[in-house]
Amino acid sequence: MSETSLRSIGTASKMRLSVRLANVALLGLAVFILILINNNSLLFPASSEIIYLVATALICMLSVVFLNLQTRAQINYVFFLCATALAMLLYSQMLIPPKESSAMLTSVWAQLFFLSRPLALGLAIAGCLGYLIQALRSDANLESHSHLLGLFAGTAYLGGEIAGSYWAFIGWGRSWSWSGHFFLSALTYLLFILVFHIPKAWFSNASALCMGKAVVLGFISLLMLGYLLL
Repeated sequence: MSETSLRSIGTASKMRLSVRLANVALLGLAVFILILINNNSLLFPASSEIIYLVATALICMLSVVFLNLQTRAQINYVFFLCATALAMLLYSQMLIPPKESSAMLTSVWAQLFFLSRPLALGLAIAGCLGYLIQALRSDANLESHSHLLGLFAGTAYLGGEIAGSYWAFIGWGRSWSWSGHFFLSALTYLLFILVFHIPKAWFSNASALCMGKAVVLGFISLLMLGYLLL
């Protein structure tokens, strides 16, 4: 084996180690921030913006913990995901943690509803970046990984809708009515479904199809972030 080949293998190994360490460090940082917020609050403030961002970053990091970094595409994928999670963690520190909590949040169904949102968002962001990298550099394992993340994201979102409907029923005596919130939730879930039902005939090749799925998941992510933060 030539010296150039050995050098390239060594460089790839260092990149894998660096990206993995960054992943673990950001994962630990997100957990630490959540613990601090929980200790300084009357109740676990699952409905707050700061929890939304930190929990989303945590889910992004968890989504790639067991991904084998065997190719350059996978290394780039984890690198960009770490950068996205770091940006969310930094922005979350500009927000003020809530000091008060509503009695309605004591319900486990309320907690499940609010925590389902960052869970779905984190998985959607990870799936979006995965499809985007796959569109630029073909990687079958990364495509399969992104497919599962998109599926889990939609399932988590639907589970949150069910939990939220039951929470509203036991809290106010009725489930959610036909309102702007309901329409936005229904639209978001339909977009999650669209990711797996985009006609292949609309795209010239597999890379274009992955790009289309990345666009849909990216739009979902922006929709969910903008709805809470703007």
